[in-house]
Amino acid sequence: MNKSVQTKGNILLIDDLPNNLQLLSDLLTTLGYTVRSVTSGKMALKTLKVKQSDLILLDIKMPEMDGYQVCEAIKSDEALRDIPIIFISALDDTFDKVKAFECGGIDYVTKPFQIEEVVARVECQLTIQRQKVALQQEVKKRCETEEVLYQSRALLSSILNSALDGIAALQAIRDPKTGNIEDFRCLVVNPILSKAFNKNREELIGKVVFKRFLHRLDTQLFEKFVAVVETGIFLEQDIYFLIENSNSNWYHFVAVKLGDGFAITVRDISNRKKMELELQDANEKLRLIANIDGLTQIANRRRFDDYLAVEWQRHQRENKPLALILIDIDYFKNYNDY
Repeated sequence: MNKSVQTKGNILLIDDLPNNLQLLSDLLTTLGYTVRSVTSGKMALKTLKVKQSDLILLDIKMPEMDGYQVCEAIKSDEALRDIPIIFISALDDTFDKVKAFECGGIDYVTKPFQIEEVVARVECQLTIQRQKVALQQEVKKRCETEEVLYQSRALLSSILNSALDGIAALQAIRDPKTGNIEDFRCLVVNPILSKAFNKNREELIGKVVFKRFLHRLDTQLFEKFVAVVETGIFLEQDIYFLIENSNSNWYHFVAVKLGDGFAITVRDISNRKKMELELQDANEKLRLIANIDGLTQIANRRRFDDYLAVEWQRHQRENKPLALILIDIDYFKNYNDY
């Protein structure tokens, strides 16, 4: 019963004549509506403050407050103004229809009641009201969604613009017949990345030039990005790229699958690479210092011992004899043995 009542709607009847209230109340209740009845405008306003209705049936002729005044009072209340009001008027009454509509009424029925007419008008207005409420809820939901989307975009934009690494998102462009990836379209790119490649963001976003660009770096790189999209396995790599008017040549990137495409972060590692090369040079110099005699510039005793140990183990594994010849070409044997 409660489910049926909720589906039909909640109606407030306002009439100073109990007989009229009883007639309409019995009729509408029988049809499945929830009905509340009051005999004055003041009681109606108090009732609506406690619980709103989906529809109001309002008699024109009442003492203290007539129907027009009650309607105006309801429409002046922001919390109640959207409730549809149907006026009730006797057939022989002087009924100002223009005034009724101007003060906020949306329809009217006349007494004596025609059941089919009352039901049709009530259901018509309730249907309109339900559609209006549904539309308002949909609009509100969309506004909330748009606000969340706006905030998300603002947050994403802030992150992209303030990130120290280059960030981009690319979408796969597929052959409509084979489904194979032919190229990638740039959807998002932050200032750091566009600046790194001496491009404006407008030159990159929406463009399908990724394959041609990648071939300048590495002919295999495009297929590697395709594999990221098709397999979902991330790609991590260092790459060397010579950029005009730039000292930054080495980059480290990580690409991960994102929808039918991938997201990529790029970091300038030129300084790190420079330090690695300097470290390699330093290690090579240390190796030379450790293995080359400073005076004679030939291999020293330590190098001899290390090399002998390696060769001794190799010949043991291969079961071969090992011959050793010592020639004191610099006359330092006695010094080294000391």
